[in-house]
Amino acid sequence: MMLLSQTVGRPVVSAADAAQVGTVAGLVVEPDGALITALRLDGVKDGGDVVAWTDVHAVGPDAVVVGTTGVARFASADSADRQNLLGKRLLTELGDEAGTLADVAFDPESGRIDTLHSSRGERIPGVRLLGVGAYAVVVGVGGEKSL
Repeated sequence: MMLLSQTVGRPVVSAADAAQVGTVAGLVVEPDGALITALRLDGVKDGGDVVAWTDVHAVGPDAVVVGTTGVARFASADSADRQNLLGKRLLTELGDEAGTLADVAFDPESGRIDTLHSSRGERIPGVRLLGVGAYAVVVGVGGEKSL
């Protein structure tokens, strides 16, 4: 597993020529299925600031590798506030405060979110992720999804 906090700021490079495309600024996630759908980039010289997860070849300790510098990039459809996960309030679907989102553990191969780490030390399974908004990250409660 990798942590989002360790991935932010890593260079994103092309596998074809090792040219730097940008640096990782954050993730775009799809709550349904707890999947990463794209990487948000900083420092992009031309083109969009988002790379689809399907174009990511590897997430390593020193860099994120994409196919080529010409990999399909697009402008973020979601506002950056919506996708800046770290430090965002964590709320249950009932509106109860669960701290803030301290980190996200994910599988670097599949892009599946494994665990949400709260500022209170709780580890919330990624399958409980219900939504990401400008205000908060919402997680499910009850049964298998209870806090």
